[in-house]
Amino acid sequence: MKNTGLVRLVMALAILSTLLMQTGFAQNLVSDARIVGLGGAGDSNNNIASKLVGDQQTYRAIPIPLGLIQLFKNRQYFDPSDKQFDPLRAIEYGADPIHLTLNRNSDVAGGLFASSIVKGQLNRDLNTYRGFTPSPEIKATGLVSPSFGKTFTVSGDKDHGVSHGIYVGAGPYLTLGTDVTFDPNLIAILSSPTPITKPNATFLMGDTTTGQAAYAITGGYRGRLALPGGLSKFGSTTKNKREGIHVAFNYHYIHGIHYDTADMALRFDTDAQGYVTLAPTTTPLVVTRTYAKSGNGLAMDVGTAIVTRHWDIGGGVDGIANRITWKSLSGRQYMLPSVAQLIPPGTIPTSIPQVNFVSSPYTPVPSDRKVTLPVRYSGNGGYHTNRWATMSEVARGMNGFNFGSGAEYYFGPLTFRGGGRYTRNLWHGATGLGFTIFKGFGVDVAAFQTSANIEKDRKISYVFSLRLGGINK
Repeated sequence: MKNTGLVRLVMALAILSTLLMQTGFAQNLVSDARIVGLGGAGDSNNNIASKLVGDQQTYRAIPIPLGLIQLFKNRQYFDPSDKQFDPLRAIEYGADPIHLTLNRNSDVAGGLFASSIVKGQLNRDLNTYRGFTPSPEIKATGLVSPSFGKTFTVSGDKDHGVSHGIYVGAGPYLTLGTDVTFDPNLIAILSSPTPITKPNATFLMGDTTTGQAAYAITGGYRGRLALPGGLSKFGSTTKNKREGIHVAFNYHYIHGIHYDTADMALRFDTDAQGYVTLAPTTTPLVVTRTYAKSGNGLAMDVGTAIVTRHWDIGGGVDGIANRITWKSLSGRQYMLPSVAQLIPPGTIPTSIPQVNFVSSPYTPVPSDRKVTLPVRYSGNGGYHTNRWATMSEVARGMNGFNFGSGAEYYFGPLTFRGGGRYTRNLWHGATGLGFTIFKGFGVDVAAFQTSANIEKDRKISYVFSLRLGGINK
């Protein structure tokens, strides 16, 4: 953290990442174009319930991450030493790195405001940055924790009847949480269609951003029970291999390798004319960073799915007793003595030197810290025939209520899809097309709406994937 460029990048993420977390990321990280085209319903990496149903699918998706090419071509946004450094664009690319998104670099005002703060080059006339409307308060948490492993059958036959097995797996465990407040008086200026001033005013922004990097070693149970009544017949056909009541339980031992949290307090004042001024005895920007390199924790998941010839229904609870206790915390404090230089109002800084952060030691109290995540509840269902299928998913957890639903229709080698997702009080539409080239191999493409940007504008993203195996019908 001694390198000035790295300090600026970390500060930019701590200050402004929350402005992009106003919308759901469910589809932003899904690599299966079929699932995206169905509105994100049934994302097999999202929770134990959808994964149980997803495990019964007879195909596997191989992603084609064209978005990485777009990210590579615009890597200047990630470099604090580059004149085109733009923390908002960097975070937007980071939030959705694998999908191809149109008009990704169109938010000029928001990017200019963000980079001006981080570089200490805020224009004294805040009307320079009019043209975007951040939210006054944002709370969001994200978790990525795929598990890669194998189920060892202890008794029975998992393909043809009742069975019981032990699951052993491992995978990364990555979280990001943020809580930001944005001064309503500042929002009034930035969102105004005409220039306005706020004389002798004080603007405040606050943010706490916390990230955890760990790996999880997972042990658990996998069972398949007979369906009741006339639905309990098992057979040797592909369709009957799926049928049954599937039960899963996971116990995750979590070993933390890095914890980082940044508490940010930003303040700037205006003079009698409404221009940003350097107020005495104040520090405009203070970021207190606390970090650790070792921690231990646990989490548990439980879920069940009922699978018949035509129906897939699942439900589950993820993250029971979730916690990581981080040991031997360390800290640093970074202060920016000025966020604005004496730039003539109405001009945009181009070659003015950056103001450097002043770093000093910081001792966190207490020395250990326990970080917990909310329990997540989810349910999903689907119905499929030889001609069409539909899927839906509902969940409540770290970021409130989420709902996704979609349908597909099979017409020869073509499959037509459509759906939508409701998350963070916004609807996002999706559509898709599948093409079966030959038996057991196909290509899927989908287009969906995303609003992972500071203005919450809906943009169109595309996702492509290859399909190995046939779709359940």
